[in-house]
Amino acid sequence: MAPIRVGFIGLSKTGWAPVSHLPYLKQTDKFEIVAIQNSSVESAREAIKIHGLPEATKAYGSPEDIANDPNVDLVVCSTRVDRHNAGIIPSLKAGKDVYVEWPLGKSLADAEEIASHKKQGVAIVGLQARQAPIIATVRDFIGSGKLGDVLSSTCSGYGVMGGDVAMEAVAYFADKSVGGNLLTIHSGHALDWVQAGLGSTFEPTKSNALMTVRRPFVKLTKADGTVISDRHPQTSEDTIFINGVLASSVPVQYTLRGGAPFKGTPALDWRILGTKGELRVTASGVFLQIGYPDQKIEFFDSAADQVTEVSIKADEWDKLPIPARNVARVYEGIAGDAEATKHLCDFDDAIKRHRFLHGLDS
Repeated sequence: MAPIRVGFIGLSKTGWAPVSHLPYLKQTDKFEIVAIQNSSVESAREAIKIHGLPEATKAYGSPEDIANDPNVDLVVCSTRVDRHNAGIIPSLKAGKDVYVEWPLGKSLADAEEIASHKKQGVAIVGLQARQAPIIATVRDFIGSGKLGDVLSSTCSGYGVMGGDVAMEAVAYFADKSVGGNLLTIHSGHALDWVQAGLGSTFEPTKSNALMTVRRPFVKLTKADGTVISDRHPQTSEDTIFINGVLASSVPVQYTLRGGAPFKGTPALDWRILGTKGELRVTASGVFLQIGYPDQKIEFFDSAADQVTEVSIKADEWDKLPIPARNVARVYEGIAGDAEATKHLCDFDDAIKRHRFLHGLDS
């Protein structure tokens, strides 16, 4: 079977795409990168050379160029969220299949506009924790009956970002108008994997939020720690408290605070209380869609008064670097793997997630 030909928007020299998408794409025979579109043709050529892609790989400087390439089957967009609209709408209009990072758009209206141009075929959004073995393990453990009936769930985390210091490369997180922040990215991913693990979705009419900016100014620094500004404005919320009820009637409480956790404690602590005990998921960060070496699931059996560690499922993609593993599972779903395909997030599902977040923020 011929590989799916990929046109990649946003494969820079460094950043997310090279560490998360490229490890899988360079070793699979199911996909082939045939074109790169960056901010300029020169930048695209440089990326092709740096990442060791074939010399025949096309270099483009505009979204229209990659949309008009008849040899591109799937357009992958890994850019800042406020650039998704201009980046992928031309390809949607051209009838291309599309895989774009979450969030789909910088706002609900922006996401709806993007989705309105979908014509046919594949249109996938990267909420990849749904494919993560740790979420599958939680889901299966609940389904096994060992936890009993689920009574409630609490999830608390620290975003690292949103603290009193912002790095120049991700300074846009502080600007709410950009659309990439602790609510849309950190909480958007987390609320999705909470729902995926618990096997039910939030009831919008039974959910509410308290969100606020407690640090209206932060210190802006370069990567080496050099201070650029002591008073960089922050308009994105750094403190988020959400109470909700799932369609399964399970109440959920979610909290996210910017900055680092209390020293010696996990940055993520997700509890699921059942009639037979409690399941606890911990990690050194809140991005379970990426994963961490220290992520762990424990079960407290109340009848036995005993805590045991639950083995997390494993598969062949665990051999890849951590950031690439769940992204690989998304690609496998796009390629037709039955188990991975059923957990993919399409545009319709992504719009539902956007509407839920918009409702909390209204």
